[in-house]
Amino acid sequence: MCNREILEVIIEEVGSDNAAEFCRLVSLMYDIKYNACKDLDPLGELDFERDWWHEASVELKKQPKIK
Repeated sequence: MCNREILEVIIEEVGSDNAAEFCRLVSLMYDIKYNACKDLDPLGELDFERDWWHEASVELKKQPKIK
């Protein structure tokens, strides 16, 4: 399952406001992981995940309320 599919299920379950907060928190989690290991591991996946979830949060906050 890709991020977009996961996000669509979350929106259906909890509404767009709560989904936006979830996205913000997931982005924060990946930012923490990114900063913790940026000197040790390749950053491609952590960087991508952090940015993807952050953008999803921003976009959801712009949308009209669903639930």
